[in-house]
Amino acid sequence: SSGINAEYGGEAEAILEDGEGDEGEGSLVPECDLASYLTIASTIEVQFDEACTRLIDGYCQAAKSVRYGSGCEMPVNARQTLHLMAGNHARINFRETALDVDAVAALKLYEECLSSHQGYSTVDAPKSTHIKPGEEDEITSEKIDAAMETFYSRVVNFCTTNIPGFVAHSEE
Repeated sequence: SSGINAEYGGEAEAILEDGEGDEGEGSLVPECDLASYLTIASTIEVQFDEACTRLIDGYCQAAKSVRYGSGCEMPVNARQTLHLMAGNHARINFRETALDVDAVAALKLYEECLSSHQGYSTVDAPKSTHIKPGEEDEITSEKIDAAMETFYSRVVNFCTTNIPGFVAHSEE
């Protein structure tokens, strides 16, 4: 983020600060600054840390073996698509490195789409996680974090169960 702010004269940080206010008011990025935010985010060159790559590659390897012969094979471009999604998730969070949280966000969306299209989820992703009208006020960052932690655990368990020796994080 510091390189991003230096390149844009602090504009990126200023956009995010403009969106901060009292709890429950506004959004992280004010609507009037959304185009600038996306322009800046789109220029970020993203590198992938080992945990992000390991999680995506592990998921693809495990899903390919589980889905093989089921008539619901993994798309051939799954790994590339997931890396693009994780990289873009890092960009919209103004990070120059894609982390395992970016991989989890990409995997969750991808698995929900596959589940919707093919009728089942290899990692038991919920069939529908869409917010229904009237439920907006019930969604909290704590609930979102808990759901992502649960999904992360499911993905790691899925990879560990289907790939001998799979380790989500290297021992450092």
